[in-house]
Amino acid sequence: MTNGASAVEAVGTSSMMKYLSTNGRWSGSAVTLFHFLGCGISLIGVMFLLVHPPGPVHAQEDDFRHAVELTRTGRLHDAELAWHQLARTYPENASVHSGLGVALAQQGQFEEAAIEYRRALTLNPRQPDVSFNLGLAEFKQGHFVAAIEPLIAAAKEKPQDNRSGLLLGMSYFGMRQYARVVPYLQAATKSEPSNLELHNVLAQSCLWSAQYACAMTEYRTILTADPDSVQAHMLLGQALDSMDRHAEAVAELEAAARIAPNEPNVHFELGYLYYTQHDYERAAAQFALELKNNSANAQAYTYLGDIKLRNTDDPTAESLLAKATHLQNDIRLAYFDLGCVYANQKRNQEALAAFLRAEQLDPMEPDAHYRLARIYTVLGEKQKADREFAKTKYLHSRTAESLIQKVSGNTGAPPQ
Repeated sequence: MTNGASAVEAVGTSSMMKYLSTNGRWSGSAVTLFHFLGCGISLIGVMFLLVHPPGPVHAQEDDFRHAVELTRTGRLHDAELAWHQLARTYPENASVHSGLGVALAQQGQFEEAAIEYRRALTLNPRQPDVSFNLGLAEFKQGHFVAAIEPLIAAAKEKPQDNRSGLLLGMSYFGMRQYARVVPYLQAATKSEPSNLELHNVLAQSCLWSAQYACAMTEYRTILTADPDSVQAHMLLGQALDSMDRHAEAVAELEAAARIAPNEPNVHFELGYLYYTQHDYERAAAQFALELKNNSANAQAYTYLGDIKLRNTDDPTAESLLAKATHLQNDIRLAYFDLGCVYANQKRNQEALAAFLRAEQLDPMEPDAHYRLARIYTVLGEKQKADREFAKTKYLHSRTAESLIQKVSGNTGAPPQ
């Protein structure tokens, strides 16, 4: 609070939860819950009115003082009624609408509070703290886009007050604009260096905006304060893996698995690192451990099934992959591998359906097109087979062309 004598503490705590999955709409591997604490809803504008009341003074001033006192002492229902009466009597008074907004917000009626704050700003755009209160009310509703403009105005109004910047960073986080989060939360962590939840949100924002050095710095800060932070070990591992520091990444995931062997996703993430390094034996062991912790992890079934298929263990592979598609119907690898199982067993119609689904999930991968071409050939559908072979050739040529451009550094048009 910048002025504790003239403000009322916000009711409740605003929280945002980010659910992450390896195949979901969020990238990453853990679940994060962070809290925004200490935001106050300000009555400064209303108190200013008592110093400079408009029109007849005595009765009006008494009514205002009474409404402010009711709000300050937490008699919020009575305060709301008092402010409503004042709003009917003085509908053009910005501070009355601001005071009503405060009373409503204190009761968790953020939608109604936002309406009153906007009325106040229309009547008097310069009224202190109303922009911040409006941004906070929108943020509390999860209206992150709507919160941005008033919070920017509040930050300009009081650049020394870091609450607006912190809320701006968290609003951009809610909008998944992670690169825009970073500068705001870097400033916030300087003000609150011991707030590990802020460091965690900043670290994730750095990670998901590919600012890996920043992510590593933040995760190491967290681990210095809390060496047993499973999530920090897991996401530091992800950052290191993104920087191709695979051995260090594995070490972080192994530490997480030792600290919390029953933590959801920890064995899956470690297994996936082994899988990408073609260490399939260790990967399979980790996927199996993950399924003991969470029998509904479709990704673990998929990769374990893929490993079994590589070992030509079709019966086991089929049951694992079928389970994966039953749990989650948008994992391309599960459908592609299941198609391979069916094709190996001459179950051509089932293979066709599986490959078509794999192609639908990612039309730019050539392997499903090639497998479809072979199935159509077996089924005697030459025209469809030729079409899929042509798509396969085209996609392979595009891949080769891309690799040549990457090696040569020539990504533009060929020389004339």
